[in-house]
Amino acid sequence: MLRSRKKSSAADAPSMRAIEILAPGENGVLQLTDTPRPVITSTQLLIKVAYAGVNRADSLQKLGLYGAPDGASPLPGLEVSGTIEEVGDDVIGWSQGELVCALLNGGGYAEYVAVEATHALPLPAKLNLEEAASLPEACATAWMSLVWEGNVRAGERVLIHGGASGIGVVLVQIAKVLGAQVFATAGTDAKCAFLKKLGVTPVNYNETNFFDEIQKLTKNQGVDVIIDTLGAPHLATHFKLLRKHGRLVSLAFLQGNTAESIKMGSILMKHLRWSGATLRGQSDDAKAELMDAVRKRIWPNIAAGKIIPVIDSVYPLEEAENAHKRMEERLHCGKILLEVCSPEDGAH
Repeated sequence: MLRSRKKSSAADAPSMRAIEILAPGENGVLQLTDTPRPVITSTQLLIKVAYAGVNRADSLQKLGLYGAPDGASPLPGLEVSGTIEEVGDDVIGWSQGELVCALLNGGGYAEYVAVEATHALPLPAKLNLEEAASLPEACATAWMSLVWEGNVRAGERVLIHGGASGIGVVLVQIAKVLGAQVFATAGTDAKCAFLKKLGVTPVNYNETNFFDEIQKLTKNQGVDVIIDTLGAPHLATHFKLLRKHGRLVSLAFLQGNTAESIKMGSILMKHLRWSGATLRGQSDDAKAELMDAVRKRIWPNIAAGKIIPVIDSVYPLEEAENAHKRMEERLHCGKILLEVCSPEDGAH
């Protein structure tokens, strides 16, 4: 496949619109700014961004709780879709003008982003740029947590917290593709009804105690794998809920990260395994391996209609703060996106 030899340099890099985090911390805000367009290395692609996914990690970064890794863009945004603008000299298999989606270390809330070519994927069959932007972070996180950490097997029971979130709706669908019986918590009847349509057994955590409800649904047998984002306040409950040889995978600690007076005996008696994982902190090689798994194992299921992207809402780039507000207030069901370049800009 032919590839572009066009290159840019720091000296002649034009500016672009982007969202920066002003004063990260409790009073952090998102502000539209002009900043230099990124310059790619020989192993990277420059993508003209059409849509950027909005993730909880972006909100935590704004609050000063989740800083960008060394060498990463300080701008928020961990996934995008768009059009290849430039191709690095050592990149094989990509051409200028191709449509892609990509997993990032940061910088997605911008008109252009540089990304390792191994972290980009072609759009799944039958999907457009809007739908594709909702997938890289969620699919990679789902494979990391369900397969790498959770070792989910067909016939097992899986509990996923926040099943109606942007990542949650992908997690529950991939768990089903893996052959699991899936339970998921959500905070409203409407979200629970939506999850039920996906073939998931929902539990409204505002209406019932999730431990009691799942014990009732499983006839006190519990579950095999828990994908947790709640953290310390529910640690003891999760240990009780897991069956023998169960696995607890922690992706976040949204309700607290300090556990006290927890009896740990069940870890020994039930042969439990507790692991934690973050996607952003993975090495470039690990992310490339994850994206290869997504392309080989998840993309065919999307083409077959077994996994569907769920878009909650789309905001213009300059309304990033409103997009974050919707996410932080837990009003969404599915993925929130930012539209970065409009169709007339040639990014679609």
